[in-house]
Amino acid sequence: MIRLAGWSLGFLLLIGLSAIGFLSLPVLWALLGTIILLAIFALGFVHQVAGLIVSTALMDVHFYQFALAEHALCVSADGESNIPKLQKVVPLRDPRRARR
Repeated sequence: MIRLAGWSLGFLLLIGLSAIGFLSLPVLWALLGTIILLAIFALGFVHQVAGLIVSTALMDVHFYQFALAEHALCVSADGESNIPKLQKVVPLRDPRRARR
C-alpha cells in the first residue's frame, strides 16, 4: 500500500513538472514530454496495482492452494503437450528473378 501512495505522490509531481514545462518550454515540447511521462507513469502504476491485487489474492490460503493446483503460478511451459509446433518457413524467390 505504501508503494501505491508513492505512485500517487509521483502523479502530483508529474502534474507539477508538466505545469512548469508548459510555462517554460514551447507548447509542443511540453505536450510531447507530458504525454511520454504520463504513458510511462501509467504503465508503472498499472503494474503496481496488478501486483497489489495478486499479492492480496495470494494471501488467502484457499486461493493459493487452488492457484498451485491449477498451475496458475507457473511461467514455464516445459511439460505442455498442446503447444502448437512452428511451421517450416520456405523462403520465397525474388519476384524479379522469378520472371526470368
